[in-house]
Amino acid sequence: MSGNALLVYARRAAGLTQDALARLAGTSQPTLSAYERGTKSPSLAVAERIIEAAHHRLEVRPTVEFVEVPGQYGLRPFWLAHQLWRLDPDRAFATVLLPGPHHDWSAPRQQYHLADRTDRARAYELVLREGGPTDMLDFIDGALLVDIWKELELPDPIRRAWQPLIRKTLPARRRRRASDRKGNGPPGALIRLRPSERAKYLQLTQEDADDEPIG
Repeated sequence: MSGNALLVYARRAAGLTQDALARLAGTSQPTLSAYERGTKSPSLAVAERIIEAAHHRLEVRPTVEFVEVPGQYGLRPFWLAHQLWRLDPDRAFATVLLPGPHHDWSAPRQQYHLADRTDRARAYELVLREGGPTDMLDFIDGALLVDIWKELELPDPIRRAWQPLIRKTLPARRRRRASDRKGNGPPGALIRLRPSERAKYLQLTQEDADDEPIG
């Protein structure tokens, strides 16, 4: 979307006339009109002020890149992101109808309430299995994906492909548990722990094992 089109979008989304937005942003209607037509270019600071006056926010976000992973063992090709992303709350917890009318997915069309944890899990499974990059960016929130990851029923190739990204996003404390298990906490040392500490250590070790990629 071009800069002038972005200004038009923000104003119309806010339901404002050029005159109303110009007054809120501290500029004139003719100047705003010139910005929207593209015959005059605002500075970044001015553009940000106009967009904020229209109750929007100008942000710089990294572009999420996707790679298509070939299908195997009868599984259709699927898409893998190189980093996670966030959705606005109203989109992350919306009620959606999947698959859409232009999808050729194998699943029957039905409604999913993303505010409901169980519905969200089923929708995420469907999008990860059969959706493309646009579908993922439209329906999946990265933080909610990490939160619900262990509850998703996914084919092994998809889970193995996404697992490193999920693990990288987990807090450092969880990652340290895995490294302690591999070298810094020899099993023989457990005998010197109190029973309550030993039980806690074994529980943390099992949680890390559950996070390991399948295969």
